Amino acid sequence: MKKSILLLFLISMAFVSCETDEIQTVTENQELLIEDRSKEDNKCETAFAYFKDGCFLEDGFNRWGWVIGPLKEGFEDEFDIYQGAGQCDLSKGQLIGSLSVKYLKKGSVEVIYRANPGYAFYETHLYVGNEKYPTLNNGNPTVAPGKYTAQHSYPEGELKDYYEFDKISGNIYIIAHAVVCLNNNK
Repeated sequence: MKKSILLLFLISMAFVSCETDEIQTVTENQELLIEDRSKEDNKCETAFAYFKDGCFLEDGFNRWGWVIGPLKEGFEDEFDIYQGAGQCDLSKGQLIGSLSVKYLKKGSVEVIYRANPGYAFYETHLYVGNEKYPTLNNGNPTVAPGKYTAQHSYPEGELKDYYEFDKISGNIYIIAHAVVCLNNNK
């Protein structure tokens, strides 16, 4: 009940006020509350692709997850995707899939999410950019998945998701987020 009232208050504040640094912070917090509520209602978890030295917490964010990079043209590798690894602690999380990344020399980036058996992706959010983190309108960095470069939603769940970006150059960073649910039907 308290979460619902707080969520309604935050939403009403976003509609009544002009876009300022304060409102952008509220918007990011709104997004986190909505994601947490979705997690509770649907028994789903948030997940991120793991990168050893990329924990958001190390850069002062109040959220766990990892940024991958910097990556150079010609890079190709796979990364584990963990759900529920609060504080970037893998022992708290569950390995639920993998992320394949190819940064081709011709300036394109291909990213493929793959779910392990028993899991499915219901949302994926992917950031690909030359800066370590995406930024809000005020120029401040953010790790809020709704602010990432691209996103997909799958109401019935998917075992695999694919993204491709063209005309990419220079060193890049990637943040791969997903909402993952148990799925015994696929």
